Amino acid sequence: MIRSDRNFDDLYERFVRNIYGSAKGELRMAVIWQHLLDTLPELTAGKPLRILDAGCGLGQMGLKLAELGHELVLADLSATMVQQAQATFAEALPSASVTFIHGPVQMLNVREHGQFDLVLFHAVLEWLAEPKQTLQQLLQLITPRGGLSLMFYNRDALIFRNLIRGNWRKAESEHQGGEGSGLTPYHPHSLADVQAWLADWQFDLLGRAGVRVIHDYMEPRVHGMRTSEEMVRIELKYARQEPFLYMGRYLHLIARKGVAG
Repeated sequence: MIRSDRNFDDLYERFVRNIYGSAKGELRMAVIWQHLLDTLPELTAGKPLRILDAGCGLGQMGLKLAELGHELVLADLSATMVQQAQATFAEALPSASVTFIHGPVQMLNVREHGQFDLVLFHAVLEWLAEPKQTLQQLLQLITPRGGLSLMFYNRDALIFRNLIRGNWRKAESEHQGGEGSGLTPYHPHSLADVQAWLADWQFDLLGRAGVRVIHDYMEPRVHGMRTSEEMVRIELKYARQEPFLYMGRYLHLIARKGVAG
């Protein structure tokens, strides 16, 4: 089957409901945001940075960065997502320095868009037809010593989840990705593979965190017994602790581009 990059225009409402309008989305935002603040002190140093969010979705992360005074470029393949991100900024922070781009990540280039002090690439890699090649191209937009915030769907956690559910045939299959038009990504990735790519491309790993290392393994009946504040606290406690971080549904890596990268 020949795949193209996933565009969520056709599943916009389901995507928003399952990803953004849920406890899972709240936990994801909390873990990533705290990891960024703790790892990149330049975010709160008072000097505006030029930041690209490639695959911005509804723009929530961009909005938080804009509130810190940074200059944002938000891009997404989904026209609906871009329109909603524009509406969010218009209502919440109309004075923000932000540019919106509708189009594939592959269209972003240094000649037209310049380079950035920080590039965010969250939950996009696993939906690409050519993930490694596309990521390598995107990283050319980062300035020397600039930062990368990369979150991707964790292949090892997916295998483990299938094992504990008794889906052993699926767990032992070479193909771990989803099919059709669902919300299981095409190309989940292992931490070892992605770390090796970044090392080959002269990026220094600054930090790693697991996103939803506990929530997704809890029995559904237990979810209602814990408040969102309790869940955020426990996820933040274990997100960067070994061995727990390796079981996150997503993995979040923060890296810095070497001078020769």
